[in-house]
Formats: sequence, C-alpha cells, structure tokens
Amino acid sequence: MRDPISLDDLTSNNLGTFKKINTSSLPVKYPESWYKDSLNKDQIISLGYYRELPVAGIKLKTISTQHNINCFETGIQQQLNSKILPNAVYIESFAVLKPYRHLGIGSKLLDFAIEKTKQHFVHEITAHVHVDNHEALDWYLKHGFQKDENVLKDYFKQQGLPNPDAYIIRMKV
Repeated sequence: MRDPISLDDLTSNNLGTFKKINTSSLPVKYPESWYKDSLNKDQIISLGYYRELPVAGIKLKTISTQHNINCFETGIQQQLNSKILPNAVYIESFAVLKPYRHLGIGSKLLDFAIEKTKQHFVHEITAHVHVDNHEALDWYLKHGFQKDENVLKDYFKQQGLPNPDAYIIRMKV
C-alpha cells in the first residue's frame, strides 16, 4: 500500500497554497516579500501532502545562533550577517492544517528538516514558539526538542498578539 503522505518542493504554481496553509494555521502574518523570497533557490522549503492534497508546509534557513533573533521580524529577514558561519537550522514557519494533524505529516516534515540540517553540516534545529501555543510546544517536546527556560519577552509584539512572548526550542541532530 502506498504511503498517503508525500513531500514536494515549493514552486510558483503552489506558492499561494503555501501562503494559505500558513495563514490558516499560524497566528502570525508573513509579509508578501517573505513569500516571494521563498521561491529563491537557496530556500529550504517543503510542502506536505496527504493523499495528494497539500495540507502542510515548512520553511527553514541556516543561521548562526550568534545572531540576535529577538523578534519575529528579525527572524524572518532574508539576510542575516553572512560573515558568521551557520551552526543551526532555524524553522521560520511550520504549519499543518488542523484536520490533518496527528496523521504523521508533521513528523515527515520534521524528518525533512533533520535531513536538510545534516546536509548543511550543522547539528541543531531551533525555532520560536508562541507561549500560548501549547499544542505546538507539546508536539515539539514529544519529538525531541528542548525548551529554553527563559521566555523571550515581546518576540511577537509587532504581530499584535495578546501575549507576545515566545519560547526558544532546540533539537540536537
């Protein structure tokens, strides 16, 4: 029997689908320029499909943990200081449509992220999770991420969320 879950690249033909998945699933809003930059060859992105229906997406970038990513807008900037060698892969966005959660799609996208991290010769994946997003935080912890004890105050402040704080999570690979 064929696996109902598959992954595929982002193209100009499915960019709108990627945007719809993010806007339907995430409490934050990405600027149009972020989506346009997603089509650049240096981007690490995959869409997740369930029975050929696009239902999930992940966007990653290599960073150095020396970069000071203290707010959402800094985290999604296209270019960070390139003179600092990357030592981690940062999850810029990771979304699975609600009806398709708990089917293994997120796990398959995480496997994709782990593989891409290894291909870039770095050994850490990191992300920011909104402090009120308990479902996502629990999922990450069950999949091997560790939560930093300190809360990053006002990380999502410019996004207008009621509680703008975030946790930093990390996974060693």
